[in-house]
Amino acid sequence: MTATLAIRREPGRPRPRRTEVLAVGPWHEVEFTAATAGLKALQTCPSVASVDEACDRLTTAEMAPELILLAQSLPGGVRQWDVDRLQRLAPLARVVIVAGSWCEGELRTGAPPVGALRLYWYELAPWWRAAERRLAAGLCPAWSAPLDHPRAGRFAVDATIDVLKPPSLLAIHADDVAVFESWADAVATAVWTRGDAPPGATAGIWDGGQLTERELERLRRFCRQVAGPVVALLDFPRVQHIALAQAAGATSVFGKPYIVEEIRSALQASRLVPKPGA
Repeated sequence: MTATLAIRREPGRPRPRRTEVLAVGPWHEVEFTAATAGLKALQTCPSVASVDEACDRLTTAEMAPELILLAQSLPGGVRQWDVDRLQRLAPLARVVIVAGSWCEGELRTGAPPVGALRLYWYELAPWWRAAERRLAAGLCPAWSAPLDHPRAGRFAVDATIDVLKPPSLLAIHADDVAVFESWADAVATAVWTRGDAPPGATAGIWDGGQLTERELERLRRFCRQVAGPVVALLDFPRVQHIALAQAAGATSVFGKPYIVEEIRSALQASRLVPKPGA
């Protein structure tokens, strides 16, 4: 039996299609388990331990996945040959490599496979939830786009469902003014601070590093001062960093580099949910 993602149809929209997913690799490891926490469709989809097993499944079973999610825990763990074999057996599927924390430098010093979409493990959940919103609206998810530029497949904006309304006052906590300037171009209501959040802030972005004890205390204080959601930006966060940031009050955690539109979307989605303790 194959697990699929069923989306309720909305009036006036085309009928959403089902997304068939095949998970490949060590999805039982801690960071990949954390990546799929709360994502029922990914927790229950068919899963195999290796690319060889995935090829056997695609050859012998009656399945035609739309997505093949490859968990990569170590650099070099997914080879070009692996991607090519999967694409030959499932030519209509989008192969997505979900890279673990140890793979942070592979894009700089290694030779990662081409022809596949690449996400870090902490990017999987917001990417998947954005796709669910588009599917619910009868639209194509971002992974349907051709991989013709570096951001292809990551995020897709459609004015009918993704009107990214800025918060009334967005507090940007950053030591480097360049971080604020990048956001000031995208959000007119952004205000820069190196200390306390300005009174009346309805959302916040906190720019950090490796989340030292000092940084954690600053994040905790900032989250208490912001009435709405706070996104924490960290340098290649590990599982424990994300847990600490969320315990401090951050509603979402993203690694650097990041895509501004993805974070704006996360802020908007978080504003629909009451802040804990509010």
